[in-house]
Amino acid sequence: MKSVRRPRLALTVAALALSLGATGCSYMNPVQTHDFYQAADGTNVSLVDAEKNFTVGVRNAIVIVDDSQRGELLGSVVNYTDKPVTVKIQGDYEGTTVFSDSVEVPAHETVQVEPKSLQKNKDPQESNPIRIGADDFPVDPGKTMKLTMSADGKKRTETLPVTDSSLSYYKSGGSEGGSGSGSSDGGGSGSNASDGGGGSGHGEG
Repeated sequence: MKSVRRPRLALTVAALALSLGATGCSYMNPVQTHDFYQAADGTNVSLVDAEKNFTVGVRNAIVIVDDSQRGELLGSVVNYTDKPVTVKIQGDYEGTTVFSDSVEVPAHETVQVEPKSLQKNKDPQESNPIRIGADDFPVDPGKTMKLTMSADGKKRTETLPVTDSSLSYYKSGGSEGGSGSGSSDGGGSGSNASDGGGGSGHGEG
């Protein structure tokens, strides 16, 4: 009898191990639905409430410097709350503020921020993005600066990449999908965040 049971026991253990191996990714690792990731080239900045739900965020932000040395921000500002919010966006380099502006974002809406060069081929009735930038941009393409987002008494700072317009993706009409749609944070106003940002920045409440 023992010689019959042992093979059955071995088969049972083997089947169990195979089953655990097939489901190991979801069993051993947390589901990533609410942890947004950096797709494309830009950076993400987020603020959260006491329950770690997203309140506002800047998505896939990057500065594009054109041939005239004007640098402008490309990205989007998202409001996950039930009320309109004013979001301040500030770019700093080596302790000096390069650009600073405020964006009014309606409840549960997204406002696009795009350089003028990327708006030429767009229908103004379909898209009316705002512009944030500065002439004689002091940061060379390939370097980084600091991006600080502030709203409702809270702020967070992340590293902001700077590039030029040599890539076709950043030429006129090539920004579709680049103004924040390439990054994911789980969506909706009830999304939960494991931290408040998309990089190695810091937040203050």
